[in-house]
Amino acid sequence: MNQHSKETILITGGAGFIGTHLAERLCDRANIVLFDNFRRDSLSAVPLLRSHPDVRVVNGDVLDEASIAGAMEGASTVLHLAAIAGVSSYYTDPVRTLRVNVLGTVNVLEECARQGIRTFVDFSTSEIFGSMALFVDETSPSGIGPSCDRRWSYATSKLASEQFALRYGEQHGFAAAVVRPFNIYGPRQTGEGAISNFCGAAARGEPLRVIGEGTSLRAWCYVSDLVDAVVAMLDIDDLAGQSFNLGNPAEVETTIGLARRVARLAGGTEIEFKEEAGTDVRARVPDITRARQLLAFEPRVGLDEGIERTLAWFREQEGSP
Repeated sequence: MNQHSKETILITGGAGFIGTHLAERLCDRANIVLFDNFRRDSLSAVPLLRSHPDVRVVNGDVLDEASIAGAMEGASTVLHLAAIAGVSSYYTDPVRTLRVNVLGTVNVLEECARQGIRTFVDFSTSEIFGSMALFVDETSPSGIGPSCDRRWSYATSKLASEQFALRYGEQHGFAAAVVRPFNIYGPRQTGEGAISNFCGAAARGEPLRVIGEGTSLRAWCYVSDLVDAVVAMLDIDDLAGQSFNLGNPAEVETTIGLARRVARLAGGTEIEFKEEAGTDVRARVPDITRARQLLAFEPRVGLDEGIERTLAWFREQEGSP
């Protein structure tokens, strides 16, 4: 991408956690359209982004074809983040999760084909690798659990969205690629996530609640590192058909270990345990060799540093020191 051009980039789910961080990074090199129904709103925490002259905010839903068409007009690149996510949603509203993540993606892709966009990046999930995903690369088989367990409605929908994205790109001649984020965290994470849950609780002076035994293993990646990789994707010539596992395999921690880190960095707070009600996902750690080779991707923010930044943001929201 020409650094000096002012193309238009549409970010669906653009008012969310990752969407706003991407928009901050990209708004000086492109016109940005943030398309969102504001089910979760991180944009309100970034007033300078909302008022930026090269950022347009469109309130709409990916299930509404007309609103997608209006938002996409003039865009050459689409970053598709709009989705129903969060473990509670998988259990309480699996049908909406499937509809938004599959049918909504198809609606966006149909409009991409009609409007002749150049680049489409589908944001999938590490969940497609199932309950045990240790150092999985892009060719590792998916491992979705049984359909009788609604826990896997989200992973199923995102795996379908990957197929739709790549196949639409092939059939309609645009560069489609897939991103699989592994446990991204940082300021403005308004949805569910262990680090945001712990930092929010610590900022409010509440105990940190660990679900189950706390032995599940995750690789934790700070949001700016993910943004680095996605921006790099937009600058490579051979993006079509690519998929990238993006995370930080150097920063692996159990849930209880994570709670202890947050408690220590917060200056001491209690940790409580709550019985686990749903399916336990044991491990999620990516192999990022492909991203290193093709994107020169190298996560730079260590876990303690990232937690400190995230905790500071939550404390600022709470008005606590």
